[in-house]
Amino acid sequence: MKSLMSLPRRFAAKIVGQAIALFAHFITAVRADWRGIEPVNKQRVYYANHVSNADMPMIWSCMPPNIRRDVRPVAAADYWLKNKLRAFVGPEVFNCVLVDRRPEARSENHDPMQNILDALDDGSSLIIFPEGNRNMTEDPLLPFKSGLFNMGKARPDVDLVPTWIANVTEIMPKGEVIPLPLICTVTFGEPIHVQDDEKKDAFLERASAALVDLAPSQEDRL
Repeated sequence: MKSLMSLPRRFAAKIVGQAIALFAHFITAVRADWRGIEPVNKQRVYYANHVSNADMPMIWSCMPPNIRRDVRPVAAADYWLKNKLRAFVGPEVFNCVLVDRRPEARSENHDPMQNILDALDDGSSLIIFPEGNRNMTEDPLLPFKSGLFNMGKARPDVDLVPTWIANVTEIMPKGEVIPLPLICTVTFGEPIHVQDDEKKDAFLERASAALVDLAPSQEDRL
């Protein structure tokens, strides 16, 4: 249980979270397209494409509040703990599940996947970016890391939901800190699961294809 001394920080985190959601809607009119699932508060892992630092806030902001409060983004500890502001916004506003991407910085017994599984066992839903890094190439996606497969294998009852976020590179180009006022759409597709005896590479290829299928066509972008 959190101490009474933490109540002001919890209140501040709630206010900042509401402000971020309002700002995202005001600047981008971020819109959720629940194409393959209903917006209900069911435990899920939302796995998304990753092209900008604005990706996670956009996905989080477009969710209904009753879903958002139980969703925890999986994020890099080395990024979100870099300074005091990020250390407040990441862990306390977004309630991120922090994992360290640097093997040399981990303690001998630290298993990043265990943090993720513990969050699922606590009943949380997750937002993850299986590419691992931002995609700065012309390809729709980078090759997926193994984390999504490991989650699906370890917790087969949890829905894995492909989530495509569109227009973020135009809203917040690399190196910019002020977003441009454009419309952003987040499309939630049909859930998938790791099938019995499905190999890692086959699953990751299928998961990647399910995500790319949600991307808008060239005609839709015009």
